[in-house]
Amino acid sequence: MARPGRLSDLRLKDYREPVIEISCRRCDRHGALECKLLVKAFGADASFAVLRRRMAIGCERMQTPEGDKCDAHFTCLGDVDAPDGRQNDN
Repeated sequence: MARPGRLSDLRLKDYREPVIEISCRRCDRHGALECKLLVKAFGADASFAVLRRRMAIGCERMQTPEGDKCDAHFTCLGDVDAPDGRQNDN
């Protein structure tokens, strides 16, 4: 599968694994979700950037005066950039 460089470019329909993993380096939150359940809830065209925001609801770092400082990322995507252009270094 070709992986676009940004989360906003990658959609659920592009991901072929059965499980999507997300974690945060700062607050030690982590989880694994079934891709088919996410498709059912958000639709196959949902971007990983939208999913990241939805999965990080309640994170006080998501919306700061300096912008998005949340470190939630999809560990299953490897080196795909974060929405703000930072490189994930898993």
